[in-house]
Amino acid sequence: MKKRNLLCVWFLLGAVLLGACQKKNADRAAENEKEEAPCDMHVSEENIEISGLTGEYTFLFLTDTHMVVPDEEDSDKVEKYSELRFDEFQNDEDIASAEQFEYWMDYANEQKVDALLLGGDIIDYPSAANIEHLEENLKKLQTPYLYALGNHDWTFPWEYMTQYGEETYLPMLEPYMQSDSSFHELEFEDLIIVAVDDSANQVDPEALEEYRNILKKGKPVILMLHVPLLTQSVLTKAKETWSSGVVLGGGNYGGIYPDEVSSEFIELTTAVDSPVAAVLAGHVHFYDKDQINDHIVQIVGDGGYKGEALLIRVTGAR
Repeated sequence: MKKRNLLCVWFLLGAVLLGACQKKNADRAAENEKEEAPCDMHVSEENIEISGLTGEYTFLFLTDTHMVVPDEEDSDKVEKYSELRFDEFQNDEDIASAEQFEYWMDYANEQKVDALLLGGDIIDYPSAANIEHLEENLKKLQTPYLYALGNHDWTFPWEYMTQYGEETYLPMLEPYMQSDSSFHELEFEDLIIVAVDDSANQVDPEALEEYRNILKKGKPVILMLHVPLLTQSVLTKAKETWSSGVVLGGGNYGGIYPDEVSSEFIELTTAVDSPVAAVLAGHVHFYDKDQINDHIVQIVGDGGYKGEALLIRVTGAR
């Protein structure tokens, strides 16, 4: 009897040890799977403090992913272009931009951000395959998103900023921009985020009146553009990187001369009584942070295709 009891004890102990071992191996396998996820993502945190803000918000800002999805049904011209561009937009681990985008959607859901902010050039050109991939992934989001139009989102190099491109490709993107690619917004209890189209290097005239009305609401505003506004820092880096200013403003110093609409837009944004607290931008494929004036900070996101994004926390000023 004692021998049988001893055998039972050993059997139970063995079962416990086996279960513990199996759990340990499962945990190790899960950890290895996590470590070997095929996407090297770099998330930097930014804090924006806004006087009078009572709520706290977290946003994921992603710009310039330049997704390229090759498709056998593309025309010969588009197929050749995709072959040329595909390798250009990968991270250091050679993970393609379109594949990385899937992981960013998962990350936004895991972090339970208040919104995903897309700073333009999310797709590299407006092919059916690129737009389909964009749509499929945005449907996975469990949070709102706001999408500022970039120059690559709606152009091919052979239809760059043409009337045909504007009439043909812009409507394909409007469903992801609240049916208005020039101006759309996300409004929270005590904060408004506004996306304004400056993808053609000038502010879209159709956005100006709506922007003016938003500024009159009295809530703090975070402005999202694709092409950054002039600061000394971003202008200097852009000229070094691109041999051109590629920022809106500072024409005398190598930037882009603003037209009449853009000049009025900049004046509204930077006015002493302006509710704009921060500007988010992309376009230049490097990170930059600088003051536009004493009450507006501009944060420029690095290229998302590199695996870079910003987690932006917005709180009341201390």
